[in-house]
Amino acid sequence: MDRQELLEYFIENYYPRQEIVYRLPVSVPIAEFWPEELQMRLRKAVTLPLRSAEGGNYWYVPTDRLLKAGDALSHAARYENTDAMPQYAHDEGVIDEAFYSSAVEGAYSTRAKAHALIHSGKAPETRDERMIVNNYEALKFVLDHLDTPINEAVALEIARILTQGTSGTDSGTGWRNGPVQVVSGRQEVVYNAPDAQKIRPMLDDLFAYISDSDVHPVIKACAVHICFVTIHPLFDGNGRTARALAYMILLQAGYDFFRQVPISGLLMQERTKYYKAIRASQDPANGNDFTYFMEYYAEMLLRSISGIHERMSKKANLEKLRKETAALASAQRLLNGLEWLYGKDFEAVTSEKWKEKFGVSFETARKDLIWLKEHGYLTIRQQGHKVFFDVIKNT
Repeated sequence: MDRQELLEYFIENYYPRQEIVYRLPVSVPIAEFWPEELQMRLRKAVTLPLRSAEGGNYWYVPTDRLLKAGDALSHAARYENTDAMPQYAHDEGVIDEAFYSSAVEGAYSTRAKAHALIHSGKAPETRDERMIVNNYEALKFVLDHLDTPINEAVALEIARILTQGTSGTDSGTGWRNGPVQVVSGRQEVVYNAPDAQKIRPMLDDLFAYISDSDVHPVIKACAVHICFVTIHPLFDGNGRTARALAYMILLQAGYDFFRQVPISGLLMQERTKYYKAIRASQDPANGNDFTYFMEYYAEMLLRSISGIHERMSKKANLEKLRKETAALASAQRLLNGLEWLYGKDFEAVTSEKWKEKFGVSFETARKDLIWLKEHGYLTIRQQGHKVFFDVIKNT
């Protein structure tokens, strides 16, 4: 691979400087290669009207991965029938997002406990419970104000709700007036936020950008998220506020399926990747480049809705099965069985497994599975002397 091919390779495979080092041939010094790579990226870049603390503009490269993810989300918005989606009852979708967004920040609980806490209406007893309740109330505020333009007052109110009772500062009275550092779990400083006096002009740029109706909402949500946590205008709650603002931008733009999908659920699973993308975009060595985070976040948003079609199909199948088995003596067992297969996300099941689960004879288990196969819920295959019934998840 010659020099030009290397330069193009690291546009297509968009790594930060520190990750390019060990991918370069030994004969190509990073000190020589990186300035060339950075200049090539800048020639392809979109300059954002968002300034760093030093006064330079942030920018991003519209990579193939970023564009493909954004286009797929837009396609889903055009063709997804949100009315047909499995609807959460009793605000379950909002509670899920509140729980997972808190978990990203280290709140310790379980999804079941979070739902029980919110439904009970009881006052939270611990800081972790308070974080979950605060997140829930902040998201309810977002949903109640989707017709309200996102401005400083809205952001501060979200921050106030998120941080009440969880820190020694009141984020609702204004932005921080002192220095703040981001510290890792090892108590190492991983990021020094801009000086307090730099916050105002940076936020003015940010809210003006949010109000620009010509910016694609997926790009806007990604850029606003990383810009907000980079400004770090609060003593506490920056990540939660950034996620709530991105959530609000997407819902205001019409991406209604995110009401049904806890975005932060995937972020919690990918916390290492999430924070790695943030740090890469904040690293001065990478030159005010937000691409690392924007590419990651757009793809994460897409992954978060990737299971919607499967969930819709499963729900439709269960409704269809309920009608088809109404007159059968085995109706409840067949319905419970398909719910069991879907709930456990089985790829395949055997007669022996069905027999064990429902306490029926082998012949009854086989008849049940054959019936489900003949009505389009399963397929059958033989491997050696064993017969497997494969679960059809999309119809």
